[in-house]
Amino acid sequence: MKTNVFHGFIVASILFCASAFAGDKALTVICDDWPPYQISQKGKITGFCTRLVEETMRRMSVRIKPIEMYPWKRAMVMMESGQTDALFSANFARERVAFAHYPDEMLVKSPWVVWMRNDGNLSFNSLDDLKNRKIGLVRGYSYTPELWNFVKKNSHVEEVADDVTNFRKLNAGRIDFTVAELGNGLFILKSKRLGAIIPLKNRPIKEDGLFIIFNKNRIEKSFVDRFSAELKLLKSEPYYTVLKQEYFPAQDSR
Repeated sequence: MKTNVFHGFIVASILFCASAFAGDKALTVICDDWPPYQISQKGKITGFCTRLVEETMRRMSVRIKPIEMYPWKRAMVMMESGQTDALFSANFARERVAFAHYPDEMLVKSPWVVWMRNDGNLSFNSLDDLKNRKIGLVRGYSYTPELWNFVKKNSHVEEVADDVTNFRKLNAGRIDFTVAELGNGLFILKSKRLGAIIPLKNRPIKEDGLFIIFNKNRIEKSFVDRFSAELKLLKSEPYYTVLKQEYFPAQDSR
């Protein structure tokens, strides 16, 4: 009898905690400005990943505070130091596992490619084509070790704070190549009217996934597993297909 009463108490306590978490505690979630995945428009943060995260949390009956936007490097420092519960959209990087839970389910696939001016003066077929060239990269991004090792030894690397700066420099002829995520790069080209720049889509540097990551000291792994399961279910529904078409109308394979 005591065993049954104790068991019932434990179950009730777990249910109470889960309910309290979902109903009373609002998660702190941050991101950077990285359209079309997360965009600041008229004082509101929206975008493909923003809406996907919000919808998944809504289906879990979990409240989140208004999402705040920071430069990526600062956002990652906030994540590592425990100033926030979650951060999106992050690629997988092994060093982040020390402080962050990665869900099993990614938000979306994310190909990273080389970009160059479409003027016929340069070509890219392998990393060797980057030798002695000016390469624009973004501080804090998780490029591949192969790319980093090659360009540091063989190229002139110029690091900046964001992709828009690199695309403007590329358009002006101040750098020869940049490496950027495909969806974000296409958005920048369209919004900034930089039509003379092209992506080398058939030779990606890497094809990664974009994730929301959770701080290990603030969020239990069991919650991350719940989020992953709910996200996987959502991605099997028409909602996900419609959302992708809205933000990536020309990228059916994403």
